Amino acid sequence: MSTPAPSPTPPGQAPPDRVTQATLLLLSALTVMSGATIAPALPAMQAHFADTPNAALLVKLALTILGIVIAVTAPLFGVLADRYGRRPVLLAALALYVIGGGSGLIAQSLGQVLLGRVVLGLAVAGTMTAAGALVNDLFSGAARGRFLSQQAAFTSFGGAVLLPLGGVLAAVGWRAPFFLYLAAALLLPLLLRLPRGIPGVAPDLTGPVQAPRWGAVTLVYALALGYMVVFYLMPAQGPFLLRALDASPGLTGLMLGSSTLMAAVTSLVFSRFAGRFDPRRLAGLGMVVVALGWLLVFRAPGLAVVEAGLLVAGLGGGLIFPNLYAWLADLTPPAWRGRVTAGMSSAVFLGQFLSPLLLAAPAGHEAQGFAAGAALAAGMGALLLVLSVRGRRAPDAPSGAVPQRG
Repeated sequence: MSTPAPSPTPPGQAPPDRVTQATLLLLSALTVMSGATIAPALPAMQAHFADTPNAALLVKLALTILGIVIAVTAPLFGVLADRYGRRPVLLAALALYVIGGGSGLIAQSLGQVLLGRVVLGLAVAGTMTAAGALVNDLFSGAARGRFLSQQAAFTSFGGAVLLPLGGVLAAVGWRAPFFLYLAAALLLPLLLRLPRGIPGVAPDLTGPVQAPRWGAVTLVYALALGYMVVFYLMPAQGPFLLRALDASPGLTGLMLGSSTLMAAVTSLVFSRFAGRFDPRRLAGLGMVVVALGWLLVFRAPGLAVVEAGLLVAGLGGGLIFPNLYAWLADLTPPAWRGRVTAGMSSAVFLGQFLSPLLLAAPAGHEAQGFAAGAALAAGMGALLLVLSVRGRRAPDAPSGAVPQRG
């Protein structure tokens, strides 16, 4: 179902300059880098700490513990970003990112690795929430839809680069990928020139404050959580499946990166059509295509079919987050931007944390989780398609949200 053209940017609100837009894109890359960087190194990390009790589970938690930290702390960062401004929160989060991310270079135990990942989770929670609120401040209408899709594409391109790079570094040693987190410090000069507060928003202090449509917002949160459970099969379970099929760490990174590259291409193409179609329908279509991809991975007899499944899943995945966030933006009044964005961050990364727990596969049967993931994605896709047929899209609201991946 086509939708009315989104409202234009409010009068008096100039679009952000290219440097500001580039900074927001780079900040989105920090989110995907938090997980993608070390994903190919998980088997080597598990071998290094083989004598540690429950090493197999703890190594997977090193990837996904960020999710529970973000789920718990993102609302706090949403309040801080609304009270003290976006830039101070982003600067503090950047410092935590470098410290927590780089700590793996000196960690002597899995416990120390996990502690560093907790600090990194705090950093990502602050970055995602403050950057997401800043995107809401600076974009609206059709411009918002285009930027959301471009940001999703940039995030996926980041994964397409970082996963193979992480694989190359993992071949050197399991610690080597942690060097990449130190590069985040290069963003400091760009963050210093970002707006501090909430430009272009003049709150009405005389009338009642409109509340979000909480029923629909909660549904978006649930769908985002469910999709992350499905999506995170790739970085959390994929390396172990590929190792069982005799893929090297470098090839593992390339194959996982190809899926995110395909998602980037899809998001980039979709950005040209943002705002023309019901976001629920496109997100539902993306879910169904992801289900087909994971079904291919589950049934794959070898690496070639696994690669085909990863590409198909990436094709669908590029449609999901831009459209879920566009739908959420329609439901969010300006006064609630920070809190609703924080809630979405919590839902997304709670799904990331739960993925290896809900879709765990026993050793020797690494593909089983992808069968369950395909079923879950198909169910969510069917729900979204039904909603797009039965209901009309809500009127466009002058707000937005930022697309986020682990």
